[in-house]
Amino acid sequence: MGLFMAKEEANDQYTFLKENEIVEYVKKYGLFQPQEQVTVTEVSDGKINHVYRLAGTEKTVIYKQAVPYARTVGESMPLPIDRVRIEAKVLEEYDRILPGSAPKVLHLDEKMAIAVTEDLSPMEVARGAFLKGAESDRFAADVGAFSAKTLFYTSDYYLDSITKKEKKTYFSNAGMQQLTEELVFDRPFAFHDSNFFEEELRKDVLMLSQDDRLRLEVAKLKHKFMTKTDALIHSDLHSGSIFVDDKKTVVFDTEFACFGPFGFDLGQFIANLYLSGIGTPAYEKKRFDESLETWYAFRQTFSHLWKTESSERYTEVDGYLTAVLDEIFSDLLGYAGCELIRRSIGIAQIEDLNYEQDDKARAVRRRKCVDLGKYLIKERHNIHSLEQLEDWFV
Repeated sequence: MGLFMAKEEANDQYTFLKENEIVEYVKKYGLFQPQEQVTVTEVSDGKINHVYRLAGTEKTVIYKQAVPYARTVGESMPLPIDRVRIEAKVLEEYDRILPGSAPKVLHLDEKMAIAVTEDLSPMEVARGAFLKGAESDRFAADVGAFSAKTLFYTSDYYLDSITKKEKKTYFSNAGMQQLTEELVFDRPFAFHDSNFFEEELRKDVLMLSQDDRLRLEVAKLKHKFMTKTDALIHSDLHSGSIFVDDKKTVVFDTEFACFGPFGFDLGQFIANLYLSGIGTPAYEKKRFDESLETWYAFRQTFSHLWKTESSERYTEVDGYLTAVLDEIFSDLLGYAGCELIRRSIGIAQIEDLNYEQDDKARAVRRRKCVDLGKYLIKERHNIHSLEQLEDWFV
C-alpha cells in the first residue's frame, strides 16, 4: 500500500477526535467510569501524532491518535494510520518477550487509529534526563540487553522459518519504513530544502551531497535497511523513545517498527548517546562510556541466547557467531553515522543540539556530529571496537 493510498483510506474510515470528544470516547470503552471527572492534557511532541494524558480520580492513561500525515509537515507528507496498530502490537510483543520493557496496551481501535496505554509517569524520558545528567546507572546496559533479546527472539535463529515469515508479514509497515528511508538516507545527503542548519554549515551540508564515496556507502546501508529482515526492529530507538528511572528502563513509541537489519537499532541508539554528549560537553565522556556499556551488554546477551536457545543448526558452526556479531558491529557504526548526520542537519531536530543559544557554539557541535557521522559511515569496516572512537570524546 502506498502512502498516498493510505491517506485516502484513512480519510474514509476514521474521525479525528477533539479534546472534548476524547473523554466521551474513553468512557464509552470502559476506561473511566461514566460519571468520573477526566482531565485531558496534551503531551505530544507535535511531530507526528496527537498524544494526551487522561487523568481520572484514581488513574491516568496515555491516549494517542494518529492523523494521516506528519503534523510538522502537513498533508504534503501523508502517513498510514495503520502505524497505530503496528505500535500497539509491537509493544505487546516486547512485553511478551521481556515483561515490563514496554507500556501495557489498554485499548486499541484500529479503525480510529487510537491506542491507549498505561501512563509510566513519574518515569522520565531519557532525553530530558540526559540534559541533566540524571539517567540511571543501569540505563545503557538495559537498552543493550533489551535489543539483544527482542532481536534474537524475533529472528531466524530462534523462530521456525514459517513463524518468522508470518511475523514479518504481520508487522509489515511499508509506509513508515519508506519515511525512514527518506529521512535517514535520502534527504540529509541531497541538500534537501527541509534540512536545518546554521549558515556557517552550508558548505558542509552541500558537501554531503557531493561526496561520492560517502554517498556510495550510504546507498549500501540504505539497501541493506530496505532488504535485510533479520528481526523485528524498533526503527526509531533513541533517547526520546525510552523512559528511565532507577528501577527499570522502558521502550515506547514503536510506530516505525518493522523487520530489518540487526544493527539498525543499536546504531540509532548509540548515535543519540553521541549526539547528547557532543551537544552537552560536560557529559561527553559519560555518553561515550555508555555506548561501550550498550554494546557489551548486547554482545554478551545475544551470544548467550545464541549458545543456549538457538533453533538454527548452523549456529553450532565454529566462527558463525563471530561473523554475525562482526556484521552487526560494522552495520551499527554505519547506521550511527547516518543518524548523527540526519539529526544534526535534517528535518527531525532534537533538543540535544539546539538548546545552546550561542550560534557559533551550536554550529561547532553540529559540525562535529556531521564529521563523526561521515567517519563512521566511511570507515565502519576498519573500526573493530568502539574504543577506537575515544579520541572523539576527550
